[in-house]
Amino acid sequence: MSEESWSNTFDAITDLVSVLDRDFRIVRVNKALARFLHKNPKELIGQHCYEVMHGRTSYWDGCPHNQMMKEKKATTLVVDDPHIGIPLLITASPIFNSKGDLVGSVHVAKDISTVRKIEDDLAIRNQQLEALNKLTGQAIKSQSLKEVVQVALDGVMGACSPDLALYYTIADDWLILQGAVPAEEQHINEKKKVGTCLCGLAAEHGLSVFSEDIHCDDRCTLNECKDAGVHSFAALPIMHNNVVIGVLGIASKTEKRYSDERKFLETLAATIGIVSQNAMMIEKMKNESELLEQKVAERTTELTEKAKDLSRSQQDLQYLLADVSEAKKELEAKIVEIERMNRIFVHRELRMVELKEKIMELEQSRQDSADN
Repeated sequence: MSEESWSNTFDAITDLVSVLDRDFRIVRVNKALARFLHKNPKELIGQHCYEVMHGRTSYWDGCPHNQMMKEKKATTLVVDDPHIGIPLLITASPIFNSKGDLVGSVHVAKDISTVRKIEDDLAIRNQQLEALNKLTGQAIKSQSLKEVVQVALDGVMGACSPDLALYYTIADDWLILQGAVPAEEQHINEKKKVGTCLCGLAAEHGLSVFSEDIHCDDRCTLNECKDAGVHSFAALPIMHNNVVIGVLGIASKTEKRYSDERKFLETLAATIGIVSQNAMMIEKMKNESELLEQKVAERTTELTEKAKDLSRSQQDLQYLLADVSEAKKELEAKIVEIERMNRIFVHRELRMVELKEKIMELEQSRQDSADN
């Protein structure tokens, strides 16, 4: 291969490639590295790599080129120097002369910013998923809205690390604060009108509201968050069956683009909506159960009193029946006596009739005797 062809090939490589001698001096660079350093390739020849890459007067700690010279074999390391500005995956491959002596290295640096971002995003997503799973598991075990609110706020703090998290429920046309983290925050109103400020707008329209700077946002009409030192804010409607049942507020005292995390935050709010509704249903069922138990107890007491009254009435009736029975016996005895007396009276009357007849016969007999 000719020198020109080799140079064209060398310069066609998009990675940052250089050839270094044993003293860390640049022997050759490709165009990609020169462009990255905003230099002409010729300007870089002879300079120390740590001067142009790291702005140092000695080699970088853990330098792949230095490590390669010690081990005399290819060395690959990740170098993330703030002076460079991007993370690089660097491979230093040894160059030997015809006698087998190490004379330098081919230094290839690959920009892994995209890979690092993907890895960071995946780490964040895994952290968020873990937070969601933990939130769901803990919240499902909760038996009251108060417990769910605390679990939800703790989950938000763990997943997003905001400076302030708020949980509101809706009652009629009002947002009622159910919990805040940190709990000692003094500036937050416990009640605000639906449609007022960022949380009120989220409740009114059922849509997420994001603000990078509430101090310049006309929608932020209340001063409570401003007084608390909040800079960026996200208001997320908590919904169940397409009905807004509350609002989750997330705030940062530094500038933050919560809208970049819209998908996760809305998933978080949806999860909280499910477990909140579940807790409210359990709470409602418990209240209804307690009310029913109270009514049953009251009805039982009422029936017990009525049973006692009925028992007393039955006892009184038994006494009355006993009195009636006794009166009946007395009446029957009197009837028997009356019948006896009646028989005696009738017998006497019959005897009187007989006696009268005898007397009349005697009178007649006497009369007849006198006439004769």
